[in-house]
Amino acid sequence: MPELPEVETVRQTLKGLVVGKKVTNVIIHYDKIISPLSISMFKQMLIGQTIRDIRRHAKYLFFDFDTTTMVSHLRMEGKYYLRQSLEEATKHEHILFELDHKEYLCYHDVRKFGTMDLVPLGQERQLPSVADLGKEGNDPHWTKEELHDLIRSSKRPIKAILLDQHIISGLGNIYVDETLFRAKINPNTLGSKLTIYQAKRILDAASIVLDKAIGLGGTTIRTYHSNIGVDGRFQNELLVHTFAGKPCKICGDTIQKIKVGGRGTYYCPTCQRDDSPLIIGLTGGIASGKSFVSDWFQKRKITVLDADKIYKNLLKTNKIMYNEIVQNFGQEIVKDNEIDRRRLGEIIFHDKTKREVLNQITHPFVLEEMNQQIEVLKKKKRQLIVLDIPLLFEANLEYMVNLILLVYVDLQTQIKRLMIRDHIDESEALQKIHAQMDLNEKRALADIVVDNSNSVSETIQQLQIIYQQLRRK
Repeated sequence: MPELPEVETVRQTLKGLVVGKKVTNVIIHYDKIISPLSISMFKQMLIGQTIRDIRRHAKYLFFDFDTTTMVSHLRMEGKYYLRQSLEEATKHEHILFELDHKEYLCYHDVRKFGTMDLVPLGQERQLPSVADLGKEGNDPHWTKEELHDLIRSSKRPIKAILLDQHIISGLGNIYVDETLFRAKINPNTLGSKLTIYQAKRILDAASIVLDKAIGLGGTTIRTYHSNIGVDGRFQNELLVHTFAGKPCKICGDTIQKIKVGGRGTYYCPTCQRDDSPLIIGLTGGIASGKSFVSDWFQKRKITVLDADKIYKNLLKTNKIMYNEIVQNFGQEIVKDNEIDRRRLGEIIFHDKTKREVLNQITHPFVLEEMNQQIEVLKKKKRQLIVLDIPLLFEANLEYMVNLILLVYVDLQTQIKRLMIRDHIDESEALQKIHAQMDLNEKRALADIVVDNSNSVSETIQQLQIIYQQLRRK
């Protein structure tokens, strides 16, 4: 079935071919496409009219004539072709618009499910089917609050909600799968379980997917090709749809195909974890105040899994990891039969290559332990878990969490706090800061930002609002 990007490709292609041309005759082979209008009325309203513009909303095309708008829906397999003669037309071209200069705009539809309605010029919203459409998935006027209000009380899976054109229009099966994958939301998650931040993720992802698909002319898979020899290229950009049994391009887990609301649905079980518990990735920069935020959550009985604490514990308890580190960094990092973390830290801080070697050794062990603890917490029915991962972005661990909370601080405040905390001068503080990913880059990637640049009371006020929104169902 053509979706919004395919229909937009049709619109753009046809606009350059037929706008400014006059209809001199209409040949109708299958009148149910124009029902309830009669053949005589349909012809009367269009013959002699010039095509002035072609517009679109969602999957509907609006052909603007001098005094009339024709509302066309392609349904499953409708297509338009521009023919130079009637001899070129095929048996499945049911409505043919003869244009001046003896060209023919032919509507082709094997299944005959498409529809055409006529309304006064620009009055397409007289039709209930158009009037009831939601805003398009890439409409810049969407707000996260607006979408959240529409879905927050729904007991339907989010996949089914996004296919509902009354909620959000223009998203079909392919693009919903791709949107939910980019938003890291399980397609079976109920609308009532999603937070306002996840609503924003959906809008951001839908906009990216639709805009990119439009730019590439849509997606040409299975039986749908847009028209006039124009095939889309977005199928080369798909991340999950049609990839059942293949490894996820993000985490390597196997893409699954299931049925949601009767529709074939593709998703990654790791990147799109189920909806319980909600897992928040807490990250920040050095001296940004992340530990304060972590403590704030723990005081409210929220489980925080601290990657640094897990790492420190594994240094003492995991002999395999211990031996690999010593083998790569030498006995000089060993003190009293334990790894001297301070000495190891000095080595990796000044050598990026060695820092990457250490990460390659330790990350798999830390992640394995963290995942085991998450599974235990799931069984305990915990509703919210915070993963405290300082290098979440640097280690490409975004797939582990539903949402990312960044503790931000402006550079000058960060320098000042780091100088006081570590008893160092400004140049050394800057060296430590620049050894990590820039906080402004992280801010652009985060779902939630706590600005810790000012007073403690202001930071707490932000956290209280965020906590309420995370719990809001």
